[in-house]
Amino acid sequence: MADAVEEIERDGGNRAVKDLFAGAVGGIAQVLIGQPFDIVKVRLQTTTQYSGAADAASSILKNEGATAFYKGTLTPLIGIGACNAAKNGGLLETPQPLSYGQYYAAGAFAGIANTLMSSPIEHIRIRLQTQPHGAARLYNGPIDCVKKLCAHEGVLKGLYRGTGVTWLREAQAYGVWFTAFEFMMNQDAKRNGLGPTLLRAMPVSAGTFATVELTMRLIS
Repeated sequence: MADAVEEIERDGGNRAVKDLFAGAVGGIAQVLIGQPFDIVKVRLQTTTQYSGAADAASSILKNEGATAFYKGTLTPLIGIGACNAAKNGGLLETPQPLSYGQYYAAGAFAGIANTLMSSPIEHIRIRLQTQPHGAARLYNGPIDCVKKLCAHEGVLKGLYRGTGVTWLREAQAYGVWFTAFEFMMNQDAKRNGLGPTLLRAMPVSAGTFATVELTMRLIS
């Protein structure tokens, strides 16, 4: 009996490690796929010099080159593994099935915890994405950006500026994300499997889900 309990606990631990690792790899794929879309969105939100998304994308490509679409990528690329692992950790199997309300609550708490990592990462990324191009740039990279923000306004008012709003956003977004994900998985599992969910998802979500699933298969 004791051996059986120990085996269950060991298998559960291995499953948790695999889930967290797969979530981290999926997070890296999420950044690489979504970063070009993100910088176009940020530019449209912070300036009026573009007439639309297509104009912003073509202007960035023409004036700054293809690598400009990945400005500020290093910080989220390093941090997204921890962020996505935290999010994916909230989807670990439980001894008893959870209600959709419980999935929402789990997602909300995961979002609150994730904010401690994602808020400064997003702040640095946006600073790097919106700084002037060329010799007029304000920061030489993410480390230089962190140093200047902390030196000018301190850690809380500088690096963590806007965290209160991010907390509200992450709690609601992750709660809805967890609930919607579980609902779609349950519905598609009854009918067709995971494929239709990936096909209906936007490219970033589809790429993230597919990478997590592929990673889980490779390490299992």
